[in-house]
Amino acid sequence: MHPLNIPEQSPAPQTQQAPPSILLVEDNVVVAFDMKLRLQQLGYQVQGIIATGEEAVEAVGRQAPSLILMDIFLEGRMDGIEAAQRILKNAQIPIIFLTGHDDEETLNRAKITETFGYIIKPAKPRDLHVAIEIALYKHAASQALQKSEQQYRLLFDSMLNGFALHEVVLNDAGRPVDLLFLDVNPAFASFFDRPAEEIVGRSLREISDRVEPFWVDLLGKAAVTRESIRFDGFAGFLGKHFSIVAFSPQERQVAAIFEDTTGRKEAEKRLQHRTFHDALTNLPNRALCLERIKRAMDRARVREDYLFAVVLVDIDRFKDINDSIGHFVGDTLLKTIGQTLQEEVSSIDTVARLGDDEFVVLLEELPSKKSGVAAIKKIKSALNHPLAIEGHTLHVSACLGALFGPNEYVTPESYLQGANIALRHAQEQGQDQLRYYSPEMQDKAIRKLDTESRLRNAIKENEFSLALQPIFAIGNEPSLVGFEALLRWKPKDRDWVSPADFIPIAEQTGLILPIGQWVLEQSCKVLAEWSTAYPGSELSISVNLSARQFSNPDLVQDLQDCIQNHGIDPSRLKLEITESDVMTNPEITVQKLRVMKELGVSILVDDFGTGYSSMSYLQRFPIDTLKIDRSFVTQLDQHANRVIVRTIVNLAHSLGLSVVAEGIENERQYLALKGMGCEFAQGFHFSRPIFLDRIEEFIAGYLTT
Repeated sequence: MHPLNIPEQSPAPQTQQAPPSILLVEDNVVVAFDMKLRLQQLGYQVQGIIATGEEAVEAVGRQAPSLILMDIFLEGRMDGIEAAQRILKNAQIPIIFLTGHDDEETLNRAKITETFGYIIKPAKPRDLHVAIEIALYKHAASQALQKSEQQYRLLFDSMLNGFALHEVVLNDAGRPVDLLFLDVNPAFASFFDRPAEEIVGRSLREISDRVEPFWVDLLGKAAVTRESIRFDGFAGFLGKHFSIVAFSPQERQVAAIFEDTTGRKEAEKRLQHRTFHDALTNLPNRALCLERIKRAMDRARVREDYLFAVVLVDIDRFKDINDSIGHFVGDTLLKTIGQTLQEEVSSIDTVARLGDDEFVVLLEELPSKKSGVAAIKKIKSALNHPLAIEGHTLHVSACLGALFGPNEYVTPESYLQGANIALRHAQEQGQDQLRYYSPEMQDKAIRKLDTESRLRNAIKENEFSLALQPIFAIGNEPSLVGFEALLRWKPKDRDWVSPADFIPIAEQTGLILPIGQWVLEQSCKVLAEWSTAYPGSELSISVNLSARQFSNPDLVQDLQDCIQNHGIDPSRLKLEITESDVMTNPEITVQKLRVMKELGVSILVDDFGTGYSSMSYLQRFPIDTLKIDRSFVTQLDQHANRVIVRTIVNLAHSLGLSVVAEGIENERQYLALKGMGCEFAQGFHFSRPIFLDRIEEFIAGYLTT
């Protein structure tokens, strides 16, 4: 027997009327015993506690209780709803559902059983008492339709719900025009904020001149036809929702039981609002946003001139704000941005929050695409103003992706997808960017997804290769000093893929971490082989570190493990980090570079001249070499570029750093750099990247000369 299945006991003989007996069907031990104690404290008799639907059906067959409190989700094959259906086939017993769930599907299933209500757990004693009393009296009211006037009178005197006995007033045509109150109970009188004595003997229209005809027509019809009715309605003249059971005890009379459901309706309304609105900003959420987009699509189908736009807004560097100032400021910022967006659109437009720092603006009734573009630019401009939040002045910006409709898309989700594709293109260009969707973006997104899938497979299938581009020391004659490790990829079913096509995708998806680790491992492996093959040689290999790799907290440990596992001289391993990456967070960069330097490796700042390095930080960074970006070298014949390169070389030397020039394509560029005092050179003028199977032949040719 289940520990909750407490057999019902026969009540002891009593001299007074026994309290209502309640059968409790609940499979949670703690909830069941807590509910039993509450029921007993409220004066009810607990007939028993049952844990499964099957046993509940059997228990009712043995002894029918006055009321059943039934949990919807029960152990066993039969849940509470099915158990209620079986019980009500053979017995007329009021059933109240207990549930911790208020989703629409569950409530719709519960309605089929025509139960007397449901209570959301945990229930307060007062709510529990009221629900039980209402259920008992509603059950009694239903029975009263078939019972004598004496039973009806007893019900009338003891009901917690409003009760009124009316006489219908007919016009000459025999149609109901008013209702005369013959009797009301205090609960009903409270709806009008009057004592019962001021209501009895007066008509409904006399008491309120704002009565909707609906009430007179419906209740009057019940009196005339003598048919019982049950319905729900909103009494605007009282501002209340009611659930009504009405019947005609005598000709031209109608008795009605009024259950005030206003609180429940308002709770349902709040629940519906929460279902379709964001809890933080109170803006429509994704579900309601999709519904609004669908509505715009429907309008566009019936109106040829209907134009709308879906705009996806993503706040730049929002995570940095959360991490540095705190989530409270971040939440306040999101609410402020939501309000700002609402102020920039019309009342027919929709501003929704998808989650995190993403918002959607649906612009409707656009006169033209030109006006739509102007509205979108206005939204973008509004987000660029400084915001004062919790004592902080925040300068925010956002990237926007926009999509005009109608177009070839047939679902609301596809409109969001298109706007998201445009947004990703905007974010690829940096911060504070705006892009409009085009079909080419979709094709690019598909290719990107395909490339990502193939990259994952390439990691598993080891499809990558390492190529080394020689680096020469500039002297009377160029002398080989090392190489830069370059990644190459050839899928098994297609030709070589350009690094420009897959490295950015690897960076965006995080796949650069395992790929970068593979390059590091292979480079260390080659250095280990060279230490044996070329003893006394100091050939080095430079390995590029991506932004993702450099920010990886495991980077230093990975470097140390790689150096130790391969037993290499760390001074022969050089690490290249782009200028923009080292300047992203200079304080953290200084600390990490110092730890890396302690391993014995050399640090190079790659693509120097393309970023915004601070002189003060350059002095603090523990770096060894500046690497001039190839864009300056390949156009060295231009005066401005020659000035920039000469400035970089002089700057490096003043800081005690060496200089590598990459992208040298001809002798003229080489001689110019040599004349400027550049120490190292790299480019097609000397050699293209060389695969490992031919590297020994290349090295041998230089080491023997």
